[in-house]
Amino acid sequence: MCTYTLLRMLASTLPFSLDCMSQSSSSPRKKRGKRERKERKQKKILFSISLIDLLFFVGMHPSRLRCAVHAFVRAPHFASIPSTAPNGTVVNRDLLQGQFRDLYKTLQRSQLVDQVHLLSERPGGMEALRVADVLFSVGANHIATPLSGNEHRATEFMETMRYVRHAGGPTSLQGVLQDHEGCRLHSGDVVSLPGGIAVGHGPRTNTAAHQHLRAFLQLSYGGGTHSGLLGDVMVLTLEQESDAPPLGDYFGFAGDNVLLAWKDEHGLLAVDQYQQHLQQLHQAEGADAALLQPPPPPSSVVYVEPGCHFFTYCGVDMATDVLVQRGFERSMDSIAAAGLNPIPVAWSEMEKLGISMRASVLLLKFLLPGAGGVGRGSGSSPLLTKPKRLGGRWQSHQIPSRRGVCGIACHINV
Repeated sequence: MCTYTLLRMLASTLPFSLDCMSQSSSSPRKKRGKRERKERKQKKILFSISLIDLLFFVGMHPSRLRCAVHAFVRAPHFASIPSTAPNGTVVNRDLLQGQFRDLYKTLQRSQLVDQVHLLSERPGGMEALRVADVLFSVGANHIATPLSGNEHRATEFMETMRYVRHAGGPTSLQGVLQDHEGCRLHSGDVVSLPGGIAVGHGPRTNTAAHQHLRAFLQLSYGGGTHSGLLGDVMVLTLEQESDAPPLGDYFGFAGDNVLLAWKDEHGLLAVDQYQQHLQQLHQAEGADAALLQPPPPPSSVVYVEPGCHFFTYCGVDMATDVLVQRGFERSMDSIAAAGLNPIPVAWSEMEKLGISMRASVLLLKFLLPGAGGVGRGSGSSPLLTKPKRLGGRWQSHQIPSRRGVCGIACHINV
C-alpha cells in the first residue's frame, strides 16, 4: 500500500475521532439529530481528503516518478500444471501455487516495483507463465518480440496490452521486430543497463533483430552510432555461447551500479565483454570531445552460484532489493556484502518446469523519454531513492521462517 493511499485512509477516520473528542469535552448540550451529525462528519472527511490531495499536488510526493515501474505476473492454472517435469521429476502442484503466491507478495513488499498486476489464468500449458517473453521496454517504448516460433502465443500480446492500458500505460505497442521477417529476438536477452541496454547475440537472438532494434532506437532517440552509442541510449551487443540461457537469467544490475552475474563460463564471458565495451567507450570519449559521456564502470561485480535464479532491475529509482532463490546462502551473503538486500524466494517447483524468475515477471516503465533511467542526456535524472516505506518490511536478507500464504483476490476490469 502506497503512502498516498494510507494517508487518505487515516484522513477518513481522523474527523470521526475529533468529532467524538469535541463532544466528550464540551459542556452538556442538547443532542442533535442523527442526520445532522452524519452531514458534519461527511464534510470533515471531504475537507481532510482534499487537504491530503493538495499537499501531494504541491510537491510532497515525486509525482513524475510515482508508479513508474509496473510488474505483471500470471497465476498458474491448477489443472494445467503437469504432474512431472520434462526430465521426469515429480512436481508438487500445491507447493508450486504456494511459491507463486510467495513471489507475488514479495514483489508487493519490495522496492523493485511500484505496482503489481495479476493477469488472468490461461489453461492449456505452462508457457503462459513466462509473461516476460511477449514484450520488453526500452525507456518509454514498449516493443513486442517477434512471433517466429511463438505463433501459438499471439493472443497473449493483445491480452497483455489490455492490462497495460488498464494500468495507465501507453496505448500503442511498437511492432518493429514483428514487421520484418527473419527477426528472432528473445526478451530475456535484453537487459537494462545504467545507461542503456545490453542485447545478447546467440541461439535465440540473431543479427537481423540487432540491426532493426538499433535503427528503431536511433530514430526514437536521435544521434548517430559510435561504439554502441545511439544518441542518449547505449546499446551493447554481448556474444553468447550456443548452450547459454537467456542473458537476463545470469546477468543484471542492481542498486547503485552493482553488477550481478553467474560465476561460470557464461557469466564471466558477459562481464568481460561489458567491461571491454566500457573501456572502448571511454577511449572514444577521450578522442572525440563531442561524444556523450559513457556510463561509469560498475561499482562492484558480485558473482553468484551458477543456476541461482535472481530477479533485479535497473530502473528509474535506486532499489537495493534483490530476489534470490531460496537455498543459495553463499550467493545471498555475497549480495549482502555488496550493500544490497537479498530476499529469498522459494523457486524449486518452477525451476523443475524450466521457468526462471526473470521470465515470470514482466516489468514495464510508464515514463516519458528523458524522465530518467535509460537516457543520459540533459533531460535525464540520476537514480533517486524510492519513497516507498513499509513499516513491517524486513531489514536484512533473513525472512521469518513462517510463511503464511493466503489467497490472492485481484479483480481487474479489462
